[in-house]
Amino acid sequence: MKIAWIQQSTMIDYPGKIACVVFTQWCNFRCNFCHNPECVLPEKMMLFQNDLIPEDAFFNFLRARKWLLDWVSICWWEPTLQQDLYDFAKRCKEMWFFVKLDTNGRDYQLVKRMIQDKILDYVAVDLKHSMHCYGDAVGLEQPTEFYLSFQKLLQILLESKIDYEYRTTVAKWLHTLDDVENMAVYIRGAKHYYLQNYIGGNTLDPDFWWTPFSEEELEEFKKIAERYVQHCEIRM
Repeated sequence: MKIAWIQQSTMIDYPGKIACVVFTQWCNFRCNFCHNPECVLPEKMMLFQNDLIPEDAFFNFLRARKWLLDWVSICWWEPTLQQDLYDFAKRCKEMWFFVKLDTNGRDYQLVKRMIQDKILDYVAVDLKHSMHCYGDAVGLEQPTEFYLSFQKLLQILLESKIDYEYRTTVAKWLHTLDDVENMAVYIRGAKHYYLQNYIGGNTLDPDFWWTPFSEEELEEFKKIAERYVQHCEIRM
């Protein structure tokens, strides 16, 4: 696993439980508003190769905090690109940690296998935009296989007993009320849908100028989305 860094503890990833967060390197998207281009752009990734965290160091960290942590959250930028993700997550599970995976939906077969083998306890899926303009939203046109995988993962989660969420980071000038409704319709029946407000900062595109929505605008989005999903919340 290419581990870019570790957040040693958080209660945000799984409310009420203490988790550590493993951030992986490499992504198949090029979202303009991505806050960590050094984990996405190949030319920037190369500059950090000597600073990657060895797996042994991570598992030593886990052993030292076995009684302090509940969850291991594997996320960003796209963990399913890591060839040894299955074995890494399995090792975490064998240490009696709950395991959460964040994914953009590119490899439903791997996620399905991990669910069937009871390695995963929670799956979080990024839904970037309406399907008809997904390529524009993520910065790269995706192959047909991506959309098929995304749809199949949705069906797996809708039919599975595993806990899961879909989430969208919304930014003004990138998303509209119609976009939010289209996304909610697409995941109709989903257990949890979170709308996350864009926060400015270091972005992959240094000229990215879109801005956060107001609380009132987010509430309008929520009212629309909760018509189609079981539970919708705004995550600031």
